[in-house]
Amino acid sequence: MDKKIGLLSLVLSSVILTSNPIARADSVLAQFQSEVEHIVDEVSPAVVTVYATQVINKPINPQMLPGFPFFMPNTPLPEMPEKQKDLGSGIIIKYDEPKNVFIILTNNHVVGNSKDVKVKLTKSIERKAKVLGRDKKTDIAVLEVSAKGIENPSSKVATLGNSKHVRIGQVVIAIGNPYGFSRTVTMGVVSALNRRLGLTQYEDYIQTDAAINPGNSGGPLINIDGKVVGINTAMLRGGQGLGFAIPINLAKWVYHQIIEHGKVVRGWLGVSIQEITPQMASSLGVTHGAIVAQVFPGSPAQKYGLKVGDIIVSLDGKPLESVDDLQFKTMESPPGTVLTLGVIRNHKLITLQVKTAKMPSNPASLNAPTEAKNLGLIVRPLNPQEQRRYEVKGGLLVEDVLVNSPAYEAGIRAGDIILSINLHHVYSKEQMNDMLSKLIEEHKHSATLLIDRDGQNLFIPIELK
Repeated sequence: MDKKIGLLSLVLSSVILTSNPIARADSVLAQFQSEVEHIVDEVSPAVVTVYATQVINKPINPQMLPGFPFFMPNTPLPEMPEKQKDLGSGIIIKYDEPKNVFIILTNNHVVGNSKDVKVKLTKSIERKAKVLGRDKKTDIAVLEVSAKGIENPSSKVATLGNSKHVRIGQVVIAIGNPYGFSRTVTMGVVSALNRRLGLTQYEDYIQTDAAINPGNSGGPLINIDGKVVGINTAMLRGGQGLGFAIPINLAKWVYHQIIEHGKVVRGWLGVSIQEITPQMASSLGVTHGAIVAQVFPGSPAQKYGLKVGDIIVSLDGKPLESVDDLQFKTMESPPGTVLTLGVIRNHKLITLQVKTAKMPSNPASLNAPTEAKNLGLIVRPLNPQEQRRYEVKGGLLVEDVLVNSPAYEAGIRAGDIILSINLHHVYSKEQMNDMLSKLIEEHKHSATLLIDRDGQNLFIPIELK
């Protein structure tokens, strides 16, 4: 998809060839239109429709049940499995000739947990896709689809660009399947860069006013050279001209991780960090950087000496302008990579070298309360001061209860203190989990919990699942 003439060249040649302003404008517009048509013609064959069918459980309308409207309080409504079909887009990024398959990029939220994913390659060809890998943290999924029977399959592959070269104001084109209207083309400009929406953990969205609607997710955002610079992902409901795309460089990194490892392997420091705000900067005496709010136990950060309150101001000798700089650099560093951090501690600049580890599947769980097996309870031990205040010995404080879980259905609520299980006192989360595991191994279907609620003791039976 290499282009012989760029847009700027077209404009300059038009200016040189004619001195008539109207003729010059007409010439520029005509050539620009021709270029856009050429780009669309070349890229459109690489854009596919993705269908993902998932089975979800939906509560039955209570009016359809016998006994309506008489129900016991907190009685859970029965659920019925229902198929839900999600529609999205995808972009062919590779043709594997030996295997005769296409490799396709799309969004993770399009694919979800579906085991039935289909891809429509042409108007008449629809095939089952194999999900090679998914990454929730960036909302990228990689699919594989047979190219059997496709004429000249290598011509269906899109050319990937470099999102580092994307600039605000550049013309971009979005192609996708909004509301099922296949290969719809919209055009606009890059409105902003480095946007964060809070949808995933790793975000660096390109914002565009090219129309993006439901069904566009997973389709390409293309620059004026016909190269893919982003994967269209999100829109702002109720807003116009507010679409967002994942930078193609991030998508390519995720793709290579999935192809090489079958999943995404990230480097990890084990810290929770915050951006230095202007108010913090004035009080802390710094102009940039990220402040360490939490150090996870057993993490590389703890091992190599990072502390809460440290302000990281440089990374490998370069000033750290934002939290994102550290987050993405760490993520892309293979486990075992040594990062050199410039840290301000007690108003003095020190240097720490930290060797990254492999990111755990759920880093937050290292410092979070434990869920008690499958009961839907989030609990933690009472500290000595709390034991004296509540006048109890040992016990576990219920911090949260998952709605519709066995614990919720039994009537346990946040703030309850679990004192014993089947008359055996509990003092730790591990002990509680061991006791529940033993009961399940013995094929027990229920347990009786003694709880303290506002100073009153209650026995509550609970089902074990």
